[in-house]
Amino acid sequence: MKAKRIISLLALVLILCTALCLSPASAHRVYVREQVNEVQIKAWYGGGAPMAYADVTIYANSTNGEELYLEGATDENGIFHFTPRIGISKYRVVVEATGHRAEEMFDLMGGGSQETAELPLFARMLAGFGYLAGLAGIGMLLAARKLNKRHTTQAENKVNPGSRLR
Repeated sequence: MKAKRIISLLALVLILCTALCLSPASAHRVYVREQVNEVQIKAWYGGGAPMAYADVTIYANSTNGEELYLEGATDENGIFHFTPRIGISKYRVVVEATGHRAEEMFDLMGGGSQETAELPLFARMLAGFGYLAGLAGIGMLLAARKLNKRHTTQAENKVNPGSRLR
């Protein structure tokens, strides 16, 4: 009776260890592949405001040259989506709204472009004032040197009044 009990306990422990130690198994083979269904275009103004409802023109660049592929408009967030043409990876995008225009060339094979970090408007204004203050400081330095040189020359002429005649 004890031998049966020990064998049953060992069988249970073996089954539990097997179940816990093995990785999950699947009866089906699994494959993973990337697929690009859409390209997202984002357009914004210098201050960060989106180019809402801007006209978008997309040109496809193939071995035959550049041809018009698609026309549309951005949404309220300045975003436009399009499905790329099979076999073409190079595109030129033109976005226009109220006299503002931007162009971008990109290659789907080269990966997506990252947004460039742009300083907020107040930081750019502060930097502009800093540049102006620096230029004013340089101008004041040059004016002070010129004034100092003039006073030094006048003081030398008062000390040696006949030195210029020689």
